[in-house]
Amino acid sequence: MVEVKTYALKNTIYFDSLLEIPRCLIMPSKRKAKIIIEVMYKADYCLPCFYMDEMVQSVLPKYADRVEYRRVDFLKGGGKERFLELSQLLFGEEGVYKHCRLAPVPSLWINGELFFDAIPPQFELEEALDEVLDEHGGIEEKDEEWVWELR
Repeated sequence: MVEVKTYALKNTIYFDSLLEIPRCLIMPSKRKAKIIIEVMYKADYCLPCFYMDEMVQSVLPKYADRVEYRRVDFLKGGGKERFLELSQLLFGEEGVYKHCRLAPVPSLWINGELFFDAIPPQFELEEALDEVLDEHGGIEEKDEEWVWELR
């Protein structure tokens, strides 16, 4: 039986064994964090909601690897909770539950911040996305996958 010793040092795990196996360095891989675009969406019969969704869909191919798109359909399932969360970000808990102030519909949110409360022209949406990507360009997140490197 082969004894394998493991020890960790700053999120890095090293393996040593009694066999002629080279030392391996295992580290979580890193990738650029995606920005999240959310559109408050009532239903297909709400034309402003429909056209805002279409506007975002038309721009997504340009930013496919750097943007995650979520349509918050607040009349269904989990969309209700997210709609209330974003409303509370705008108006606070008291504003939502005591004064019945809610997020505008349709509205476009980027990383939890309200950017547009009406359908933006394509160039304005692209400018906003470019600005946010420039601000968050250096942010990296750890991936669940592990990368093995021989040392």
